[in-house]
Order: sequence, then C-alpha cells, then structure tokens
Amino acid sequence: MNISFKVLIVIFLIFCVSIISATIINVPGDQPTIQEGINVAVDSDTVLVQPGTYTENINYNGNNITVASLFLTTQDTIYISQTIIDGNQNGSVVTFESGEDSTAMLSGLTLTNGLGGSSYPNHTGGGIYCYNSNPSIINVFITGNYAVHGGGIYCEFSNPNMLNITIIDNSAEWGGGIQFYESSPSLENVKITGNYADGGGGISCSHSSNPSLKNVTITDNFANAGYAGSGGGIYCMGNSSPNLENVSITGNSVDGLGGGIYCYGTSPSLVNVTIKNNSADCGGGGIYCIDYSSPSLVNVIIINNSTESHGGGFFCTWDSNPSLVNVTITDNSADSDGGGIYSGLNSNPSLVNCILWNNIPDEVYDSAEISYSNIQGGWTGEGNIDANPLFAGIEEDPYSLLGGSPCIDAGIPDTTGLNLPPWDIIGNLRIWDGDGNGSAIIDMGAYEYGAPPYVELDDNLIVQIPDIYLHQNYPNPFNPQTTISFNLSENGKVNLSIYNIKGQKIKTIVNEKLEQGLHQITWDGKNDNNQYVASGVYFYKLKVNDKNIAIKKCLLLK
Repeated sequence: MNISFKVLIVIFLIFCVSIISATIINVPGDQPTIQEGINVAVDSDTVLVQPGTYTENINYNGNNITVASLFLTTQDTIYISQTIIDGNQNGSVVTFESGEDSTAMLSGLTLTNGLGGSSYPNHTGGGIYCYNSNPSIINVFITGNYAVHGGGIYCEFSNPNMLNITIIDNSAEWGGGIQFYESSPSLENVKITGNYADGGGGISCSHSSNPSLKNVTITDNFANAGYAGSGGGIYCMGNSSPNLENVSITGNSVDGLGGGIYCYGTSPSLVNVTIKNNSADCGGGGIYCIDYSSPSLVNVIIINNSTESHGGGFFCTWDSNPSLVNVTITDNSADSDGGGIYSGLNSNPSLVNCILWNNIPDEVYDSAEISYSNIQGGWTGEGNIDANPLFAGIEEDPYSLLGGSPCIDAGIPDTTGLNLPPWDIIGNLRIWDGDGNGSAIIDMGAYEYGAPPYVELDDNLIVQIPDIYLHQNYPNPFNPQTTISFNLSENGKVNLSIYNIKGQKIKTIVNEKLEQGLHQITWDGKNDNNQYVASGVYFYKLKVNDKNIAIKKCLLLK
C-alpha cells in the first residue's frame, strides 16, 4: 500500500468517525452558496452541496473541512458531473492558501471556467490554486480552465493528495493540466488529457518538485513552440525528478522538444511506464534529456514515437546518462539520426536487458554502454544478441514475447544492483524459467514470458496461481453491501473470509466445495454474529483446497 493511499484511507476513516459530532451544512438548504457554507463551518464540518451549477469562486480560508457533492454519501459518480462550480472567469475556482492540511477535502465536484488569480492577471491555478497547503482532492473533474501557470491545478510549496481526478481541456503558458513549483504531491488514478501549454502540455515540474504518480494516464496533451515549446506530456526542470509507476504517456505532441517527456537537469524515475505514439518536431519523440539529466527506466516500453529531427524514441545530450533496464524500444522513427536512441555531447546511456528493434533509421546513434540486450544490427557488449525478438504482435500486449523468442531467459544472469521490482510491466513475476530448462533467468525487454501474476498486499508480494483469480470487490468503497468475484479453473474446496485491519477474522462468507467458473458472492457488511461492522478497511482472503490464493483490500464507508 503506498503512502498516498494510506493517507486517504485515514482521511475517510476520520470523516466516518467524526461525522457523528460534526455539522453537515447543506447547500443551498442551510446556506445559499458554497462559500457561505465554508464561512460558517469549523474544522471537521462538511459542506454538502446539492446538484446544480454554482457560479462562484471558493476559498477554504484555513478551514480543515470537507466540501463535497452527494457523491460523498452515495458513491454515485453521477453527482460529480451534476454538481458544478463555475468560476465565471473571475479567478481560481477553488483556493487553498491558508495552511490547510490533508483533512481539508474536496470531493465529487466539477470545476470549470476558472481564470487563474494572484497578483499578476490570469497568473496561477485556473481550476485549483494551492499555496503552502496540503489538502485532499478526490473524485474531482477539472475542465475548461486557464492560467499562465497551471491551467487545471497550480501547487506551490504544497503536497496535496490527489485521487481519482480527471484534468481535461485546460490551458496555460506553463503546465496546461498541472504545474508544480517546489511541491511533491501524490497523484493516484489520475487522468490528464487534452490540455495545452507552451511548456508542459500535461504537467510542468519546476524548482525541486518531486511528485509521485501512480496509475496515471497522460494523453493527447500538446505543447506549443512559442516561449517554451517543450514537453508535450511532462516538462521537468530545476532538479525536479518525479517518480512514475504504472503510468501511460501516449499521444502527446510538441512543436519543440520532448513529445512525451522533457528533462532539463533532472533525473525522474520510471517504473512500469508506457511511452507511446508521442511526437516532437525538434527532437526526442518519446523522451528528451539535456544538461546532466539521468533518468532511471525499469520495465518501460517506448514505442511508435516520432520526430522530424534526432531521437525518435529517446534523445540525450549535454552529459546526460540515463539508465535503462528491461526497456523495449521499437517502431520509433526519426527524420535524422537515432530512430531508437540518440546520444551526443558527452552523453552515454547505459542499457541492460533491453530490446531495440525496427527503429528508423537506426537503433542507436553514437555512444551507449549496452549489455545482455537484443539490438537489431548488433552492438558490441557482453551478452548482446541480434535476432528477431518474436513479439506477440496481437492482443493487449503486442510487444510481449512469443514462445521460442531468443530474448527469453537471455538477460543478465546476476541482477544484483539493478534495483528491479519483483514484477514486469504487466505485473507478472519477474525472473521466471520461461524456456523450461530448470534455470530461471530474467528475460530481455519489459515483459517476462510465461510468468504468473503477482498480487500486492501492503509491502508484501504473493503469487496468485494462474486461472484462479480473485477480483477487486465492487463497489469499493461500499455501503451497505459489496460483491466479491473469483474464478476457479477447476472444482475445489473454497474458503472466502473477511478480516479486520488487525488481522482478526470477522466473517466466513464461503466454506464449501464449488464448481469451476466465475462465482460472485455478496457481503452485506455483517460479521459472523449478524451485526453490522464499523466503517473502515477490511481484507478478504480466498483459499482454494486449503492453499492461500490472494488477499485484497476493501473499504466500508458509512
């Protein structure tokens, strides 16, 4: 469980526990506007907004309160689109600037038509302006806003928690979707799409901003050549090194440099990242690195990116030395040199367990330290090969490997020091005996052939047996009941039980023999004594034939 999710769980639990004594202020029932509801609220209160359009600009004014639509109480997403705050181009739609902490929550609303405020006209944060504050922004839709900095969201000296957010069709000079300035927020399950800026169409990070992005989609954003002209998807400068995990950067474009990502003196970390179908006019269709930028890439695919200049997949220059481990770079193109990778001016990327294939006009231009990799046309280095990788070419993962691929079990025998996660790009067990010769060696590329999937429980990872799969409950969070589904590949004795956060079993839902196939079980939120349990985090564990199969988390929110 990552830190941001733990923080948000705590926030939900605080809300559930405190709501008994806190005040719910209904808008417009109790107060005619959202701001007037905020003005009479005190810490822990909830301003509950009924469906409708509210033309106003709200400021939390230091109140650690919840402002939310009926989504908060019903978990029905329809209320997000039906409950709109229209900024009327009169400043930021929502402002946090008085030291609000993580218990200041914004949830279940649409923010639109904001025009960034502050001392310079249209300056910062069209949708949300966050200064020296750390609020929680959950299940919010941000669209059609403008600012010079941060069309959708602007954060300065702030580390907000952002969960389940869509940021679409906003514009700015810097950071069409979001701009971070000396801020390191947490983003999880966030979609950033169709935003526009001169620099950083999707996200702009500057001045030592190190945001954490998990399960984030950055797609179809655009950066103009204009003043900045860099970073169609993400722009990084000034010692800003974001951490990306399970992130998709696709279909972004720029008139200048770095269609997917632009790095200027930064070293971001990318794990399980897809960089696909991005384009740049002046270099670095997928990634552009300059001035001592040394990003780390593990389990990454860089595919179908293009540029009218150098470095279709990856461009590095001016002492930039990126590290690439288990990276697949294929079908990228450059009008000049470096269809796959271009390195120049004292730059020397390091590649281990990588595949570079079918890049135009060449795989690697100039210098690189490469070992245990498959390079079309060959490359000097230990363990390197030159052979058709036999990509699957179809279905959901076309760049995974077919049986018989020369890349299976062909990676470096000793992975010590590579800081590998224990899973590949799609969550399968990393280091698996794919060729069945009795010796498990890591594969080349981002995928591990034939490996079973992994399931994560807190900081521990457990193998889930293929063909016996425990699905995430739905809905989640839930109240009063939820459905748990699982697949059986054959008949077997099944035990499905619920545990509280202390690890104590509170309910046995199933304990019987079941036939193969899909099974759907409803938990009504009661324990074995037929009593409703309290709000909180619970775990459900599936055992088949007395073997632990998987455990997943769920959240009961009353």
